[in-house]
Amino acid sequence: MSRIIVVSIFAALSTAMLTFSLQAQQSPASEQVSPSGARPGSSTASKAKITESVAELEEKSRQAYADGKYVRYYVANMKLHELRPYEPRYMENIIAACALVNRPRTAYHYLLQMQQQGFSIDLNKNPDTESIRNTEVWTYLNDLMIEAGEPNGRGDVVFTLAAEFSNPAAIGWDESRGRFLVGTQRDGIVVAVSQDGSTQVLIQADDENGLWAIRGLFADNENNRLWVSSAAVPAFSAYQPIDKGRGALFEFDLETLELEGRYDVPLDGQLHELGPIAVSGDGDIYIADLAQPMVFRKTAKGEQLERFVGNKDLVGLRDLAFSPDTGKLYIADSVMGVMVVDPVQETAAMLTGPEYLNLGAISGLFYSKGKLIMIQNGFQPQRIMRLDLDASGSNVVAVIPMAIALDEFDRLAFGTVKGEEVYYFANPGENQPVKVMQTPLDPGDSVESAEMRKIKQQIKALQ
Repeated sequence: MSRIIVVSIFAALSTAMLTFSLQAQQSPASEQVSPSGARPGSSTASKAKITESVAELEEKSRQAYADGKYVRYYVANMKLHELRPYEPRYMENIIAACALVNRPRTAYHYLLQMQQQGFSIDLNKNPDTESIRNTEVWTYLNDLMIEAGEPNGRGDVVFTLAAEFSNPAAIGWDESRGRFLVGTQRDGIVVAVSQDGSTQVLIQADDENGLWAIRGLFADNENNRLWVSSAAVPAFSAYQPIDKGRGALFEFDLETLELEGRYDVPLDGQLHELGPIAVSGDGDIYIADLAQPMVFRKTAKGEQLERFVGNKDLVGLRDLAFSPDTGKLYIADSVMGVMVVDPVQETAAMLTGPEYLNLGAISGLFYSKGKLIMIQNGFQPQRIMRLDLDASGSNVVAVIPMAIALDEFDRLAFGTVKGEEVYYFANPGENQPVKVMQTPLDPGDSVESAEMRKIKQQIKALQ
């Protein structure tokens, strides 16, 4: 596809998505998203009818609460929930407001929604809920939410990276070497790691190759290429302020590790931060910009990075995944969920699913055989979930917990799928050994719902 067509796609999608409505989540992916749509289970009010910004509504919420105007407090948080449906703080505020204005049925509705989405929050600790706590419904649902924070599912430590390779931001599987490749931010290193934990540094940032912090990588064994995205960020040990906002995609020979090409972010006066990479079956390279709500692309035959798609309503991109089955690109945003882009049909829509699906706080997203696997490290509790997709790849039909609140989980992020398991960093921080864990894509009976645990406890108490 030529650059002119790519730019037209960017312009068309950007225009369509500037007024993106999360209330239009159930729109078919083949249609342009309408700002007047409404997602099932919500009111008919849409984001297009909410003229205030999130910041303005939060100030209205704060002021209404301080003034004891609890109906206004309720309205402000309902609007915030419309704009940010995955944010638990607004749901909790709605529950508290309902308690303060004697609307228990609405409070229980949102309490049930939070429980079904898997949150572990003890709302008894919120003093504003006192008036509706003394019911069987409240006690049952709130207890389930508390129990949802217990460790659940399976996650095994495969190897531990030494502290010298701390602050990693990318991991992939290299079939040609039979090892994982890990990219680090601090020293701009690509290191090969065996499953026994032995390491070999393959590439390190220096003046000759021009690398900065490693933020994404992909080993293309079929074409003997290693793709690395790199960004000039303060986390990089040799960071120079003059380089702030710069980034590039680097092309290496996978076997010899010789640098074959470099594709810099176009100069446009904005700060950029290239991050995770996704590769299509045709060899097109997609790269998330972590500083701007956009995705860049280098086509298989292209000689430069081009702006592919952007949306000002997205808050912070975190990861990308590509489906070779449907040709869809999945773009994970930490607040707004997952955008599904069809590069061929030139359409985009938000990923849809049942009401118990919560797509907030995603820090890793991967595709495998009709399924999306997501890591949610800002969710309470931290967890890994499997999303089974329908044939179109645009709608979630089942949400399967894989691993929840395990002891090793400490802001888990980044990962890759190898075979029937997902591998990920359990604690990708600085100046510490980093654990790489694995969890099977099919958790089987290893994950038990909070409801089932509670039923078993009740049965046991009767014995």
